[in-house]
Amino acid sequence: MKHRKHQQNQNREFLDNFPFDIYPQIWPNQENALLIIGRDGSVLLELPTGSGKTVTGHTGLRTLQRSNRRGRFFYIVPTKTLVDQVHQLHPDTTIIYGRNEYPCLYYEEAFPADEVPCSLLTDCPHRVDQQTGRTRQRGYRSCPYLRRKYEARQGGIVVCTVSFYLFTHLFNPQDWPTPDGLVIDEVHKLAKIVRNSLSYEISDYHLRRAVRLMNEIGANEEAETFGNFLSTMTRIIRRRRRRNARRSTLLESDELMEMIEILERVDEGRLNRRVRTALSRGQVDPREHREVLRRIEIFIHDVRRYIRSLGFSLSTGDRNPLNYVYCYWREELVGNQRVQYNLHIKSYYVRPVISRRLLSPFTLSMSATIGDPDVLGFETGIVSPFHTFPSSFPVDNARIFLPTDTPNLALNARSRQQPTRVIRSVTRACRRFAENGIRSLVMVVSNRELDNFLLRAEEEGVNAVSYRHNGSTARQATESFRNGNGDVLAGTVANYGEGIDLPRQMAPVIFFLRPGYPNPNDPATIFEERRYGRRRWAIWNWRVMIEALQVRGRNIRGPEDVGVTFFISQQFRRFLFPILPEWLQDAYRGEQIFDQCIEEAEQLLLRRRRRRRGVRRGGR
Repeated sequence: MKHRKHQQNQNREFLDNFPFDIYPQIWPNQENALLIIGRDGSVLLELPTGSGKTVTGHTGLRTLQRSNRRGRFFYIVPTKTLVDQVHQLHPDTTIIYGRNEYPCLYYEEAFPADEVPCSLLTDCPHRVDQQTGRTRQRGYRSCPYLRRKYEARQGGIVVCTVSFYLFTHLFNPQDWPTPDGLVIDEVHKLAKIVRNSLSYEISDYHLRRAVRLMNEIGANEEAETFGNFLSTMTRIIRRRRRRNARRSTLLESDELMEMIEILERVDEGRLNRRVRTALSRGQVDPREHREVLRRIEIFIHDVRRYIRSLGFSLSTGDRNPLNYVYCYWREELVGNQRVQYNLHIKSYYVRPVISRRLLSPFTLSMSATIGDPDVLGFETGIVSPFHTFPSSFPVDNARIFLPTDTPNLALNARSRQQPTRVIRSVTRACRRFAENGIRSLVMVVSNRELDNFLLRAEEEGVNAVSYRHNGSTARQATESFRNGNGDVLAGTVANYGEGIDLPRQMAPVIFFLRPGYPNPNDPATIFEERRYGRRRWAIWNWRVMIEALQVRGRNIRGPEDVGVTFFISQQFRRFLFPILPEWLQDAYRGEQIFDQCIEEAEQLLLRRRRRRRGVRRGGR
């Protein structure tokens, strides 16, 4: 009996630490989630948009912090924007960004810190001792990055990106021990972020410049080794260019072995000493040669990682390759282009890295879209009790349309004319909505489809905003649209499928052309085909399912928002309804033709607008 009472008190500990001083009311999903965390500890939670995930995660860490004042706790998110959002909600946290977000004080020019060879500039007076917090020379301003890094290491709750957390805890475990508590937000992105972070790119241009500087400072042995690597790399890529019309192809084992054997001759310690000696003697101007020194610094730090990653790209007797390597080339250099031959070393099998090196004894993993937790576990190694929660948003405010008369837009199923026809239909629907003051978001998979839509929009008189128009970025196009420009915001799902929020009826209509199944000619696709065979479809289907759920949530970010989403290709019919959360299934419409869907969406949105206007008049 006493044990049961103690267990109940322990379960409520997380709930009792909810910040009622900031949020007077706790929502049902938050209360249930905190009770589950108190009972199970490390859990995997699928909390819909608007459920208060951030508050839930912060409350979990704050509860642990109160019982361990000297502990280290991390709240990690995919992007810097989300770091800012978490900190704005909870100013008691410490935030730190990647090195590239801070200026370097060593140079008078405003260079981001990730563009300077920091570890080679041993005479920098702004360097902050990570044990004492003092600058190398008294009276000088502290390096902003190293100062923030020192502060983050002092404990408390630190908010940072997944990439920053990965590099600190994986490559510097002596400085960054396993935290006492960890929250992973948007956990469905974790494997992809880790893969990208642990991948490397080597170009002929940067190698050539580095070799030239090595020769100038007397590092002749290293210059010869890297020169041999450059010659081998370009020879392999040129040979592949003659054999294959595709501009990116996977390398084979014999080619990888040839490069590994060369890199194993590099003595990075000796190269490091020679570069530092050259700097101290004035043989190298750290300002004039800043970019080349930064590249040499990367080679010094990463050459062993290159060798290890290349080795994991080989098959052994008891396993398939865990990584893959592909090359890319340009036929000729145009304008300011300098790189003609690229080598990409791509990490793939990241599950052991995540599960063994990054997780905490208390790890709370959260996302609005997890789908199948078994696939997430297969990708990340996170195997925790899984709990999914209903949304508090009224389902009557949402519609999910899959028309019966739209084509299957799979590459091997469609005719040449079908994409243009269906894009024109979407464009005319956008024009119809725009005539009623209703704005839209159009998402496609490829830039070719985006250009096709923009051309049809111009023909149909639709004012479309896109980053393909004038060289602007996707973020700049989004801001322009949020500021009221245009009737339609158009882009690829890679840019707008996640991370873009259009609440308060900015774009209550979303058109999603087709699911983003991988390009069959992409090196990553070929690698997964070789590695998994037919089993690859389980992973691919999970990814497009998560993609579809993320797209649907772009325009409904609060209980007052009303939004409709049109899934165009019949490819969605295989999985769309089964993956919808139970609370959202009443919003699904899969038995109507396209024009009927447009009419129902229009009636819903116009009725909502009239209701809101009536409320405003009544308020006056």
